[in-house]
Amino acid sequence: MPTVSPYAATSHRQDEFSGAYIRAVCAAAGCSLSVPSIDHDKIDYSVKSRVIGLVRTKPQIDIQAKCQMSGLASSDPISYPLDLETYDNLRDPLVSIPRILVLVLVPPNVNEWLSQSHRELVMSHCAYWLSLKGAAESSNTTTQTVHLPKNNVFNPAALQVMMSNTSNGLDLS
Repeated sequence: MPTVSPYAATSHRQDEFSGAYIRAVCAAAGCSLSVPSIDHDKIDYSVKSRVIGLVRTKPQIDIQAKCQMSGLASSDPISYPLDLETYDNLRDPLVSIPRILVLVLVPPNVNEWLSQSHRELVMSHCAYWLSLKGAAESSNTTTQTVHLPKNNVFNPAALQVMMSNTSNGLDLS
């Protein structure tokens, strides 16, 4: 009789870990995070802020989260194959709420994703973001490779800039 692991499948762990990473960044940036009840539009999280800008107040950004077990980013930009439906949803230039892709890179070994001591909790490795608004239509049939610059680190400072830009009527790209 085969043994069944009492723990979640690796893909479920990736989903939860990327969500925890995004939630931690939002908390540190002073933003709230919610999860849409239905993911019918390729949006995993909605981030809101209390920023008052020149054009809008209380901006929102929608996030599609992905997690890749590749270790540290070794190239710049980081290439990631995105399914075509998600690519098309993220590139839509007419949506009223800006959308970004957040790619969390983790070590290949699940046991190395997190370390903890009395002093700190460390999540390995890093997350990067990309706005695909207005990107070209793909001629591919299943996936489109996107390229995330290594300087687009998804961190509290970057999220606060995105919220300010959104409230001032500026694009995120």
